[in-house]
Amino acid sequence: MKNFPNAFRDLVESLAQFPGIGKRSAERIAFYILKMKPDEITHFVRRMEEVHNHIKPCVQCNNFSSEEICAICANPRREKDVVCVVEEPKDIIAIEKTSQYNGLYYVLLGAVSPLEGINGEDLPLQKLLRRCERKEIREVIISTDPDTDGELTAQYLVERLSQYNVKIYRIAIGIPLGTKIEYIDSVTLGKALQEKRSLL
Repeated sequence: MKNFPNAFRDLVESLAQFPGIGKRSAERIAFYILKMKPDEITHFVRRMEEVHNHIKPCVQCNNFSSEEICAICANPRREKDVVCVVEEPKDIIAIEKTSQYNGLYYVLLGAVSPLEGINGEDLPLQKLLRRCERKEIREVIISTDPDTDGELTAQYLVERLSQYNVKIYRIAIGIPLGTKIEYIDSVTLGKALQEKRSLL
């Protein structure tokens, strides 16, 4: 890399800052960019600018949207009094793929993370709490990640939401379908036992 121009090395360093992109992947992308035609580069840059300039958080749920209100919040066929709370907009995509949920969402744009200095008070909960105060919500499903930060976030949400007349649920966490018990790690198996449900 030291024999390559500074502009190329700077591009690789910038690309390596993207999530999931290591140094090798960044180098491959940079080489691909070098082979692109001028009109392809122009088109690519324009798309990036459009995304950055025109996609903003929805005023109701913080999901990314090109309009003031996102398509999910604006959809009259969605259950308006059921809200699924997620950490990031990308989590909405995963849940929507299941076709098992027809309520609305609320995006925290992060999670409680003591190591990063993020406390519960730093999360943008005001809009959600106001809707609870106005009794617009009857059910909240907490769908934060099943890791340490996600669990801390879920605990904080329960603490803040428990003062309102809403049902609070935590998304079930446990054993993936098609997996043999003997191959499941102890933490996941233990969590599945805690999340057991009645069959009668």
